[in-house]
Amino acid sequence: MLKKLASILLFIFILVACTTPGDNTLNLAPNVVLPPPDPAMMAITININSADQRKDTALATVNRGGKLVSLTASRDLSFLLQEVLTKQMVSRGYMVGGHGLMDLQIIVNQLNADVQQGDLFHKITAKADISIVAQAKNGQQRVKNYRATYHIKGSFSATNEKISDAINSVLSDVIADMAQDVTITYFIKQNAR
Repeated sequence: MLKKLASILLFIFILVACTTPGDNTLNLAPNVVLPPPDPAMMAITININSADQRKDTALATVNRGGKLVSLTASRDLSFLLQEVLTKQMVSRGYMVGGHGLMDLQIIVNQLNADVQQGDLFHKITAKADISIVAQAKNGQQRVKNYRATYHIKGSFSATNEKISDAINSVLSDVIADMAQDVTITYFIKQNAR
C-alpha cells in the first residue's frame, strides 16, 4: 500500500514538474539607471501610464526538440517599463500623481529576441523599440523613440537564461538612454503650465 502511494505521488510530482509554466518564461530584470536630480526643477506633477503595442507578446520563439516553443515575460512588460519611467522622473525631481500638468505614456513597440541555433551553436539578436509620448494640457505633443539591438553568439543551444540575458541587455541599454536623454524633460518644462 505504501509503495503504491509513493508511486502515485512520484507520478504526480513528475507530471507537475513537466507542466510548470516557468519553462516557457524569461526572467526580466534589466538594470535601471536613474538620472541625476535637476536642480532647476520646479514642482511639476505628471501622470504616467503604459501600453504594450506589440502584435505578438512572445519575447522569443525557440525550436526545442523539433517543437516551436513561445517564451513570454515573467512579468507584465508595460507595467515594468511604467515603473522604470516613474523612478526616472521622480529621480529628476517630478512628482507623479493623478492630476498632473503633463501626461506621459511609455509604449512598447517591439521587444523580442530572434534565436537561431544548431547542434553546436546559437545566435541571439535582441531588439527593443520603446516610445515615450508626452501630451501637454495645452494640446502640444512630443514623441521620443528609444531603440537598441544586442547580438550574441555562443556554443550549444540557447537556454532560457541566455535569451533572458540578451533581452535584459537590450532593455538595459534603452533604459540607460532614457536616463541620459533630456528631450522629454525639456518639453515638460516648456509646456507644463
